[in-house]
Amino acid sequence: MSAKKEQLNVTIYTPQHKIRGQLHLIQNSRLSDILNTESMSRDFLPITGASITDLRSDVTVQAAFISVNKRMIEMVVEEHDPAIAS
Repeated sequence: MSAKKEQLNVTIYTPQHKIRGQLHLIQNSRLSDILNTESMSRDFLPITGASITDLRSDVTVQAAFISVNKRMIEMVVEEHDPAIAS
């Protein structure tokens, strides 16, 4: 049995990358809940439809799925327009 999930369109900034895509959350949870959870099983955030831009070279690559280490995140912006995070 799998948990129902919701998707948030987000832009995530790390020291070297800007990542746009859909973050998968357990239904009725909040972005802040996921970011503040201290758990080995939740050290990485699942992102689908990812667009990853290298901030040094401005090169962008696409990936169907990535996991982002929460310890590398400097900022997360929730995008309300689905076209922004695609």
